[in-house]
Amino acid sequence: MPPSGSEPHPTADEPFPATATATVRPGAGPRVSPLLFGLFLEDINFACDGGLNANLVNNHSFEGVYLDRERSGARRIDRTRHWSVSEGVLTASGDGAVVPGRTFGRVESAGEARLSNPGYPGGRPGMAFRGPLRFTALVRGDGYRGALEVGLLDGDGEPLATAALAVEGTGWREVSAVLEPSAEAVGSLELWFAGEGVADLDEVRLVAEDHWGAGDPRWSQGLLRRDLVEALRDLHPRFLRFPGGCIVEGSGGGTHYKWKDTVGPLAERRAEASLWGERRADGDYSQSYQVGFYEYFLLCEDLGIEPLPVVWAGMSCQLRGGECVPLDGPELDAVVQDAVDLLDWATGDPATSAWAALRAQAGHPEPFALSHLGIGNENFGPGYLARFERIRAAVDAHRPGLSIVLSSGYLPEGASFEEAWAFARPDAGLVVDEHFYRSPRWVLENVHRYDGYPRGGATVFLGEYAAHPPHLLDQGVPEILTDLEVDPGAAGEPRPNTWASALAEAAFLTGVERNSDVVAMTSYAPLLELVEHEQWAHNLLDFSPLHVLPTANYLVQQAFAASLGERVAPVEGALPGGVHASATSDDGTAYVKLVNVGEQPRRLDLGVEGAGTGPARGSRIAAPPDAVNRLGFTGGPQVQVAPGPVEAAVEAGHLDLTLPPHSVTVLRVPLQA
Repeated sequence: MPPSGSEPHPTADEPFPATATATVRPGAGPRVSPLLFGLFLEDINFACDGGLNANLVNNHSFEGVYLDRERSGARRIDRTRHWSVSEGVLTASGDGAVVPGRTFGRVESAGEARLSNPGYPGGRPGMAFRGPLRFTALVRGDGYRGALEVGLLDGDGEPLATAALAVEGTGWREVSAVLEPSAEAVGSLELWFAGEGVADLDEVRLVAEDHWGAGDPRWSQGLLRRDLVEALRDLHPRFLRFPGGCIVEGSGGGTHYKWKDTVGPLAERRAEASLWGERRADGDYSQSYQVGFYEYFLLCEDLGIEPLPVVWAGMSCQLRGGECVPLDGPELDAVVQDAVDLLDWATGDPATSAWAALRAQAGHPEPFALSHLGIGNENFGPGYLARFERIRAAVDAHRPGLSIVLSSGYLPEGASFEEAWAFARPDAGLVVDEHFYRSPRWVLENVHRYDGYPRGGATVFLGEYAAHPPHLLDQGVPEILTDLEVDPGAAGEPRPNTWASALAEAAFLTGVERNSDVVAMTSYAPLLELVEHEQWAHNLLDFSPLHVLPTANYLVQQAFAASLGERVAPVEGALPGGVHASATSDDGTAYVKLVNVGEQPRRLDLGVEGAGTGPARGSRIAAPPDAVNRLGFTGGPQVQVAPGPVEAAVEAGHLDLTLPPHSVTVLRVPLQA
């Protein structure tokens, strides 16, 4: 049972004894799930293109595919979007393309032409210049006579670096140059043609030399931005769920995520519109797939975490129309085969599988680790369950023993949610994916959500969650998602990523830890946000072209994941009002989390059975509820929430603690050998 004082009180300030007493019992509880804290990565808020994707060039291959906001599930083709030309003519052509059926940019110069690209998200200079960058492109200059230069321009259009490019020979040839900017800046890329004729251009890349995986032959295709990967690593994740999210489902018309288009040489990957273009002017959000399944699996391997790929279930987003392939027929057969082929691509033998051979050609002949597979995202109802069964049966037959993730819809309760659980509960091979985006008050009131969940069958994957008012989601989101409680802020407009939201999440996570025998996995959502250009207002990690800023919510996730033992250590006794606690332990350490959501400090005499000598050390975050870490597209971070060190003496197995108001305290208590 939970400690008697742990009921949720958002402002629990009623009188309590001066010091409450509780005891931690290391080793007395069930095993902690080894995958309890992970990451969920979806290309929303420019998380991939414009974020993790190390290539700074927007629409690098002149394949621009965007969402047509006037027609549901339709695409708008704009091959030269985000490229501008002066004193010349730019068109898109497919005549003799690098890859048959694809397009490239064609520049016509009558003596001089300038071609420029601003980077992401477009419409303003957005490329980060802060060290050497490598420019590469495929150029065909059969009909061009003259010089070609590449340059980096700052936000005022002043050159920071230039290099000459050799345009010679016939046919497509790669040109390359290393550019070292003279100053740190956010700027744009420009190509200068000084000559006459027609030059063709494709696969344009501008990548920082210190990108993630530099020098590693496995990273032979898409490349990743180093500081963002390091920020993900520092969350101490155990798994990565990818690629979504709603982009798995798409909005109809074939816009669902097709993993086969995201592997293989970059020039052969097929771009797709993103449904998140629904929240961009003119649908301006394309998926270049330079970060695809190969890069996701490599990222997991580099971070030492489990991959959790999610495959399409044959149904588009049910809140956006819900197109689906027939239950009987070749369309669903193809969906099933795609899932089976993914298993071969990720884990098969290159000598016997063409898909595995494609993986080997990229630089990874060894199989990737794969123990989990998700089927569908936020799908629900009998139609989903029928398609799920078809896909799962084929997966089980081809690769027995995988843990399969079943969607329970987009709400944490209701008929469809209960239907999914009734379907899954007896099956220990299933993990049920629950999602919620609710107010901090709702999150606090549900700290004990998992206390009564049945044990022994399917387990929980809390695959998307956050404590924020639904007001923040109301633009372009179906009305059913906005008909929820909203906590008004001081000005009636709740802000994202306040310390109050993170504090509520911390309290909730104590309930997750206490129940980590039935809660197998959790991942916050969304993960990344290019500031000032988001489609979702409340995210875990903010970034700009030059900076990465952990939100208050990030700091809570980091604190919990970094201090996690192998077994639940029950916390027994009477906690102070407004204080929530959980603990885990391994052979040498008890990891204690204490969350005070109240407005007053609380005293706690905390006993730890088997505590050793020496102080308990850890970290503490305390801040006013409305504190926020802020970052603009330009300029540096403004930090109001940050962790600090904390130390507590251990005397005769007890710690005398004072918990500040609105605080999260994490302690590592040494145990006797």
